[in-house]
Amino acid sequence: MSTDLKSPTATGPGTRSSSGPRVDRIVIGLLLGAIGVGWLLDQAGVSVPWRMFPAAALILIGFALIATLFGGRGRGALVGLGIISLVLAVVVGVGADRYAGPVGDRLVAPAVAEWPVQQHISAGTVTVDLTRHPLPEAGRLQIDVGAGEIDLILPGDSTAGIDATATAGTITVDGVKVGDGVDLQWSTPSNASTPVELTLHVGLGDIEVSHE
Repeated sequence: MSTDLKSPTATGPGTRSSSGPRVDRIVIGLLLGAIGVGWLLDQAGVSVPWRMFPAAALILIGFALIATLFGGRGRGALVGLGIISLVLAVVVGVGADRYAGPVGDRLVAPAVAEWPVQQHISAGTVTVDLTRHPLPEAGRLQIDVGAGEIDLILPGDSTAGIDATATAGTITVDGVKVGDGVDLQWSTPSNASTPVELTLHVGLGDIEVSHE
């Protein structure tokens, strides 16, 4: 009698979730697939709204968490992904228009006739080489990178004014680190007779300034 009552097929409250699918792995796969498709589209010249990705990921994770209530595993990992996505969504949402742009590496080497210069990318490295052409008598250059790096290469006798800021990261000038952490700013005034102004900003990453 006692043996029949303790049937091995009996299920407890946690049996359904412990034997269900790994929902977290499904979500991670979908997110990686979306990143891959977005990257291919970006390389093909299609404008991809990368700044919307954290918010879209947060919505997907929310639906996945609801799904785990009816069965499935990986709720802890989903909560962790949700927190990361929430932080990224908030960071991107603050001044999102400033970082609107493509993803990848860019080289900026403007001729005199191409000033003023403005370049925005969401993520990647922007190399600004001002040694290939003479600097104008007056001009302005602005580079904004959401996450990545700005490498500024100047002539040795440059008198351009530089205003470099990083929300979080490092600022290095001629191999010397002048800032490391958050809310960083470094500047040098321009020559009044040749007012060339260079404005560099990185949301998350590094700024390197070097003289030839």
